[in-house]
Amino acid sequence: MPSPSNARIQTDVLIVGAGPGGSTAAYHLARHGIDVVVVEKATFPREKVCGDGLTPRAVVQLRRMGVDTEDPRFERHRGLRIYSRRVRLELPWPELDGFPSYGLVMTRSELDELLARQAERAGARLMEGTEARGPMVEDGWIVGAEIDRDGEPVEVRARFVIAADGASSRFAGRAGVRRDPSKPLGIAARRYYRIERHPGPWLEVWMDLWDGDLIMPGYGWLFPLPDGSANLGAGLLNTFRNFRDVSAQRVFDAFVRMLPDGWGVREQTAGGRALSGPLPMGLSRTPTALPGMLLVGDAAGMVNPFNGEGIAYAMESAELAAELIHEALLKDRPGLAHLYPTLLRQRYARYFRIGTGFVRAIGNPSVMRALTDYGLPQEWLMRFLLRLMGNLTDGRDGDFQDRLMDRIVRLAPAS
Repeated sequence: MPSPSNARIQTDVLIVGAGPGGSTAAYHLARHGIDVVVVEKATFPREKVCGDGLTPRAVVQLRRMGVDTEDPRFERHRGLRIYSRRVRLELPWPELDGFPSYGLVMTRSELDELLARQAERAGARLMEGTEARGPMVEDGWIVGAEIDRDGEPVEVRARFVIAADGASSRFAGRAGVRRDPSKPLGIAARRYYRIERHPGPWLEVWMDLWDGDLIMPGYGWLFPLPDGSANLGAGLLNTFRNFRDVSAQRVFDAFVRMLPDGWGVREQTAGGRALSGPLPMGLSRTPTALPGMLLVGDAAGMVNPFNGEGIAYAMESAELAAELIHEALLKDRPGLAHLYPTLLRQRYARYFRIGTGFVRAIGNPSVMRALTDYGLPQEWLMRFLLRLMGNLTDGRDGDFQDRLMDRIVRLAPAS
């Protein structure tokens, strides 16, 4: 570490943020022998607002990082148990060639540190308790950042920068990145509870929430953790008609009141306070690349509108960014990295467009009520929707449902 008198670090790639996206990018770059510095303003372990659920899509990315998914710190689940006023339905994850038929749960405080240490073992340099103050720009190219290291300013000069600092992404915002207001935004609140109820190998999801006779514009979840506690949460979308009249905390409180008294979800069994945070959806941050800098994960608004899943997409976009930067450095052709927005659109834009249409539709209370009253009881339909909403398919090489999903996505507009 340089002294304050000549405080400068030189690296190939600077990554701002050590969440799943930042650590994934660091791992894949470091394994190629590229010098990587990751700056994280917090120190591990640190808390993050999240449902803590990992779908089969996320499990694939964990495996690609060499993570042992048999680690006992993971809770394994085999699908969703869905509740509504009329239905309780158990939907196992589909049997596919490209994805495992199980998912996992681990608290973000544990998961984020696990992935950061995996990146360190691959050769990345992790600087905890270090905040990136803002990007450094020369001749229109982002060449690094000034960071705050132990109260001292330090320049980190890099050939490329990756912004992976989450939904607020102040770092990318200082470079001119903005949220597209036409894309959906979710807000979720969660709290941990130590309760005797354990749902077995299922993630439990409530599709309609009620506050007395009033249907609330949101959904709820209960995800079991290996230590016997549970992540209880609720979310709402800005596509719901009365979104501005409620808060994530109000929806969460209504959800808690709905649960049976015998489950023991009360103040005395809570661990910590309820925390809330935004879910930027559908590639809602723009642009996703600036000269010298790429955005991954929540910083790029990569949350799936269908199900609020962000971790898998953070890790996927991070690996894509890492591979492009590796090729650009290897061939000394910086412009190759800036194929990134085009490749993101090719991979996700049509699917996210369908998800955006879906959440706009269910924002109408009558549509949401019809879905929960008449759609949920149709198990064949819900099994297909589980694939569609989880983006889990073998494509045109799969079964009828896979081919149908592929056809639906291909017919969707890309922008």
